[in-house]
Amino acid sequence: MGRTHGIHAEPTTFGIKLAGFAFEAHRNAERLERAFAQAAVGAISGAVGTYAATSPQFEARVLQRLGLEAEPVSTQVVARDRHAELLEAIALAGAGLERFAVELRHLARTEVGEAREPFTEGQKGSSAMPHKRNPIKSEQITGLARVLRSNAMAALENVALWHERDISHSSVERIILPDSTTLLDHMQRRRSASCAGWSLTLSGCARTRPDLRRPVLPAAPTSPGESGHDP
Repeated sequence: MGRTHGIHAEPTTFGIKLAGFAFEAHRNAERLERAFAQAAVGAISGAVGTYAATSPQFEARVLQRLGLEAEPVSTQVVARDRHAELLEAIALAGAGLERFAVELRHLARTEVGEAREPFTEGQKGSSAMPHKRNPIKSEQITGLARVLRSNAMAALENVALWHERDISHSSVERIILPDSTTLLDHMQRRRSASCAGWSLTLSGCARTRPDLRRPVLPAAPTSPGESGHDP
């Protein structure tokens, strides 16, 4: 059953839901490729970017061996908007995984019961209530997506450095760059593993059938001010 505002709207299929998530995942994969590519630059341009102690030719030779493009205009460091763009793309990919996870969490609720996370033999759903089948994998993805967003915000704070450089960004990046890339990989693996065992619950889907006995479309409005349409 399709829902808007959390309320039954019109019938839909699980395949349509999955198609939307699949196309979103593809967009996020393309964003990540672009974000990593634009961040793959380097600079060996001296203390303030003027090549006072080196040369653009030396920089070009070194960066070629490293497989990096040269920052067109650098200071002592590469511009940090590049890192921010990368962290934002990672956070957006995490948000896509979170959207999928939240949908599955809602479908797994007792009063909905249309889908379930995989549950292996001997697995306990709760330390206090072992009979429960909690959607813990999806909940973990939801929580970790919040960490990715907070790391993206920290990357934005790193953009505005003093003059040709300060080191206020350095300590932050030592945390957020490895953490965000590792977390996104973990979330993707977590989602892929759980998707392999997700199941639709026919009894839960059947509970929505009584609602199909009544109209799911609003009645035609009797006047312009009485529109029953709720997109």
